Formats: sequence, C-alpha cells, structure tokens
Amino acid sequence: MSLFGNQPPLSVDAVVEESESRSETIETRSTQSKKKSVVWGHFVDTGDKKVVCKHCGSALSKVKGSGTSHLPRHLLTSCKSIGDEERANMLTTQGDDWFDPSTFKFDPELTRGLLTLFFIDAELPFSVTESRFFEPAMRSLRPEYRSVGRQTVREDCVAVFKAGCRVALAELQELDSRVSFTSDIWTSSANLGYLCLTAHWIDKGFQFQKRIIAFKKIPYPHSGQAVADLVEKIWTDWKLDDKIFAITLDNSSVNDLAVKHLESRLSEKMLFGASHMHMRCSAHILNLIAQEGMKLIHTTLENIRELLRHIGSSGSRLQVLNSILDELNLSPKKGLALDCPTRWNSTLLMIKEALVLKGALKRYVNDQGSIKGPSLEEWNNAEDMATFLEPFLDAIKIFSSVRKPSSHTYIKEVWTIRRLLLLENHKDSAILRELAVRMQKKFDKYWENPNLILTLATIFDPRYKLIFLVFCFKKAYGEGSEANARLDYVRDWLKKYYEEYEKACMDQDSGVGSSQGERQIFKK
Repeated sequence: MSLFGNQPPLSVDAVVEESESRSETIETRSTQSKKKSVVWGHFVDTGDKKVVCKHCGSALSKVKGSGTSHLPRHLLTSCKSIGDEERANMLTTQGDDWFDPSTFKFDPELTRGLLTLFFIDAELPFSVTESRFFEPAMRSLRPEYRSVGRQTVREDCVAVFKAGCRVALAELQELDSRVSFTSDIWTSSANLGYLCLTAHWIDKGFQFQKRIIAFKKIPYPHSGQAVADLVEKIWTDWKLDDKIFAITLDNSSVNDLAVKHLESRLSEKMLFGASHMHMRCSAHILNLIAQEGMKLIHTTLENIRELLRHIGSSGSRLQVLNSILDELNLSPKKGLALDCPTRWNSTLLMIKEALVLKGALKRYVNDQGSIKGPSLEEWNNAEDMATFLEPFLDAIKIFSSVRKPSSHTYIKEVWTIRRLLLLENHKDSAILRELAVRMQKKFDKYWENPNLILTLATIFDPRYKLIFLVFCFKKAYGEGSEANARLDYVRDWLKKYYEEYEKACMDQDSGVGSSQGERQIFKK
C-alpha cells in the first residue's frame, strides 16, 4: 500500500514504521557475518523471527535474507525510551557502522515520508520543493529522486496531521480521567478570526500531555454564542463532552458569555454541574494588573520608545550610539529592541535595556539635539517601575510555562504579588505609592477571591499543603471569622472532590478505596 494513498498513516511513527515494512531486500549474508553490526548491541534475538529492543521492549521482525536497516531506524526515529541527547549521540558515533552502502536500496516512499516529517519539524514553507535548487541538490545524493510539488507536500503533511489526531483521539478515549482546555482567538492580517483549542491531561503513566486539537476559523462577529458553538462542536467531534473538567480563557466579556452558554448546555455531564468550569487566565490577569501600572508612566514610556525607535531606524544613528558606548566601555548594539505595547513584559524589558544604556542615550540626546529624550524625573520613574515590576516578570514566566504544570504555584505567586503591593516602603516614593494603589484595585477585582481549583492544586503540592494556605489566608483576611470561613469553604470542596475521585475509582473496580485514616483527614 502506498504510504500516502487513500488511507493516511496511523501516526507519525507509523510514517516511518510503514516505510520500514517495505525496506530493501538484500542478498543473504553468511552466518558468520550476520550479527557483526553494532546495532545488535541494542536488540535481543529471541530466535522466533523476532528481535526485541532492549530500550523499549518493542518486537521487530527478523526475516531470513533481510538486512538490519530497520533496526537502527527504530532506534533513531521510533523508540520512545531513547532521549534526544542519546539518539543524537547514536547518530554521530555509530551511524556510519549501522548503514552499509553496498546493501542500500533507494526507497522513494521512505524518502518522501521522511521529507514530510522534516518539513513539519523545521516548519518550512511548502514552496521549498519548487526551488530550482531543491531537486538538483536531492538528485546529487540520489539520482533516482523525483521531487513533488508543494500541493503534494501539503497533502502529505495534512495526512500526518490527521494521523496524529487519530492517535490523540484514541488516547483520549481510553483516558479514565478528565481533560482541561485552554483557548484563545487569533486574528490574521486579513482580519479573519481563528480559535485555537488545546487539550491538557495526565496520561496513564502520570505524565503531563497537551495537544492542539483544533485551529478553526470562527464566524464573525466573535460573540459569546459563536465561541460557545465552535468550542462545543470541537468537543463533540473529539467525543470529549463527557470528559471536560475546565477551560481557561482570557478575561473578556465575550468569553464570560461563552462560558455561561457552555455551562448551561453541558452541566449535566460535568462535575458538580460545571460549577468550576471557567478558569480565568492568571497570566492575562497579571498582564492587566501590570498594564494598569504602566498607564501611570505613559509619557515616560513614549519618550523612551520614541528615542529608541529614532536611533534604531537608522544605521548611521546606531553607529553614533555605538561610538558613545565604546567610549563608555559598554558593548555595542546591533539593534535596539522595541516593545509591543500590549505586552507589558516586553515593555519592561525595553525599559531595562534603556536603563543599561541610560548614560549613552542621555549623551546622544545632548550631542545630537534633534530629538527630545526622557527627563531626569522620567528616568527615575522608569527605574522605580522596573524595580517594582521585576517580581511580576518572574511570576509571568511561571504562569506561562508550557512544558510543566504550574497550577500548584498559584497561591504562592499571588501571595507574593499581594505582599509586594502592600509593602510599606512604597510610601517613600509618590510614583510607587500611586502605582501600588492602582494595581491593588485591579488585583482585588480578579484575585480578591482566589480560584478554588488552583487553590486545591496548591494544597496537593507537598511543599505547601494546607498549612501554607492557612498562613496566607490568615495574613490576608486576619485571624477572625473571615479567614476561617474561607478555609472551611476550601476544606469542604477538597472533601467533595476527594469523594468524587474515590467514587470514580470504585466504579472502575480498580480496588482503590480510602482507608479510615484517609477519611479522617477531612474530619479534622
């Protein structure tokens, strides 16, 4: 069967596996030379026409009269137990020993499949294949190679994508836990809106997984109804409408309305009637809080931004600045990075760079006289702002983590920000005092009542547990009834979720139940 025929491959690994099944047939070698290849150090011959990978335990065929080229391909592309560093080391140190040119047979389907994976991994435009140098370069390696057009490459990439979707769908269907989602809307240069939906879950091996399951055009206008309809359709297509736990969205009225629609439609299938379905994006809230502070020094930011833009837009001006930097024993600049005004962290990085170059920039303004720079007071305000917002930058990096869970850090980071806003030393600076007041109002709007699910995640962190929450709540709400009421509320929901988990385990007849000691946790 053709690798890219009517039936697309089952998975990305299957692209390689299927091409391996059609690998070259070579002349039978003598018994004495059969296992001289170093690849046999990674496999065990079971003697029943099978060899077993020592790393992952996969069984591969061993047919008399065939070579071993499919074995190193397994190690270099398919074995999930070999890390990237070890795989790269294998390729550089043993690659020449694994492949024997005298037994090689060109397989156009294999080459096409691997080129497809190369296009995907390197994020290359499909038009690369139509470059006038692409096919000659490939044919210099193998004269039999015939290039395909960009439309064919696109179809091959889509086939691999659909195969990956089927694998993810199968894994999600076998999942015995719930799935969380994140979503955002992106607008193209043609003003077309697209909704991206990402699924997050813990697999059977207790490893954090995430997949972008949809990137679809959303009809105009981008109303709450339109967002809800599209998200619900995606969940239905993926057969996930009974596995939903929560969805994280930005803080907009459209998203609030979309969640209300979803809650009313799916409440019967969700835990506790979808009471905790909506998760407000902590990174976005942090962005709103910081942006509120940035408004206070708007004029300062504009002056710094304009000065950097003025210098960076001309090679001759940048050269003048570099000559000043050289005199001040500072490193020359290849360019000056401007911020994206809607991303406060990029604005903070721009301020920090400008402060490093402060002496040179002030001298440039004095020497040139053609542009107005920030005043002394504005430089001082920028310095105070950069110092004040540094902890916010650390928090945004944690909240925006994509390679590991960050929900268990929620209370710690929110507590750090709250403590920063209430520090007494802000009273020494008028700008910081006003800054703290403004940001505190925005903080209270979103985080006066901490998110319950993220609060529970913090308790599950063995470094914090419930005692850390008790400490934070009593510092924030006092030693009286308010703090105790909030703690009781969290304890009650912790008990409810635990009992739901216990019930699910018992329904699966997994033999997992709570001991008397475990039950006592929630009675204290």
